[in-house]
Amino acid sequence: MSTHTTSSASGRAGDAFIRPLAGIRIVEAASYLAGPFAAQMLSDLGADVIKVEPPGGDPYRNFGLSRHGVGVVWGNANRGKRGVVLDLKASDGLDSFKQLLRGADIYIDNLRPHVAEKLGVGKETVEALNASLIRLSITGYGPDGDAAREPVFDALVQGRTGLIAYEAAGGVPKATNSFMVDKLCASFVCQLALAGLLARGRSGKGVHIQTSMLDMVSYFNFPDMFQHRTYLDDDSSWRAPPQPVVATQDGYIVLSPVSGKQLAKTLEAIGHPEWKEELRAIADKAEMTATFFRRIAAPLKARPSREWLAKFRELEVPCGPVNDPDEHLNDPQVLHNQLYSTLDTPLGAVRSVRYPGVFDGNLLTACAPAPALGEHDAQTPWGTGR
Repeated sequence: MSTHTTSSASGRAGDAFIRPLAGIRIVEAASYLAGPFAAQMLSDLGADVIKVEPPGGDPYRNFGLSRHGVGVVWGNANRGKRGVVLDLKASDGLDSFKQLLRGADIYIDNLRPHVAEKLGVGKETVEALNASLIRLSITGYGPDGDAAREPVFDALVQGRTGLIAYEAAGGVPKATNSFMVDKLCASFVCQLALAGLLARGRSGKGVHIQTSMLDMVSYFNFPDMFQHRTYLDDDSSWRAPPQPVVATQDGYIVLSPVSGKQLAKTLEAIGHPEWKEELRAIADKAEMTATFFRRIAAPLKARPSREWLAKFRELEVPCGPVNDPDEHLNDPQVLHNQLYSTLDTPLGAVRSVRYPGVFDGNLLTACAPAPALGEHDAQTPWGTGR
């Protein structure tokens, strides 16, 4: 198994760097985005991940923009893995799958419990195969309950957890254009896998960790979205904060003054310091902030974004550009951080984003592209690297 060498943050090739999870073996039998993306994160951290797909492949291979018949999003969430095709409904496929589980440290799946039992990989069966296995079971709404057997997708969880209503802010409810729920849940699953390894290191025993997208997103939402429902006797109405995206002469910028000093500096920048006393007289903080953004709207349209950003930065007012994807890729700070690199694949060169942690100056860049369907079927289950 590869030790996943990488280069230093300086961009120069350095001594071989062994990634933190090198030697950890993971079986991923998950489809769509949350489970596979979590397994990719663990692969970026050094784990050896074998992705198990049914005959015909993960349905997500055919989702969205594609190149040579392979979905780009699928490739972006499955790089660095080995891929095998196993039919768990056939005895030989199930036997091969069980062999993989016997040698694994972590098993990630998004099978509903009744489906796992039907296939022959229920809780008791898996525990009997490998007593030290960390099993991560991801469901949409939980292993039981009224919604347990309902299909689940990103937008459905956004709706059920309050996100769509929250983001509407008095307008028409609308789901995000990004698959935020799936990607957020992937981060939680990665965190749970690492916690499982720590727990096993202490007890010497495996653990079955169950989580649901409903649970993970609710946890994520709570600190700010539910501030008006934290105290049990609070039934006050939530008021949407002012939109920090403000229009300029030639586009938009993000403006986020928080402290009194930053508000005053903003007024100074736009040439209206006299408004400070008027705003200070407004006792209700939310009303004052809303009034502030209404008053500065017209002056901001008098000059282009570039000039405003320079002025606000000079006065230490929190601000930033509204980049489109191409502008983000060419943002000076993004380039400085070496977030993106080029990865050669059988389908052509692709851009890949590195794992966001830097270990003693070492960047965790992508090591290998996503596997072709059944690309590693002929390999022995765990190779010869252990």
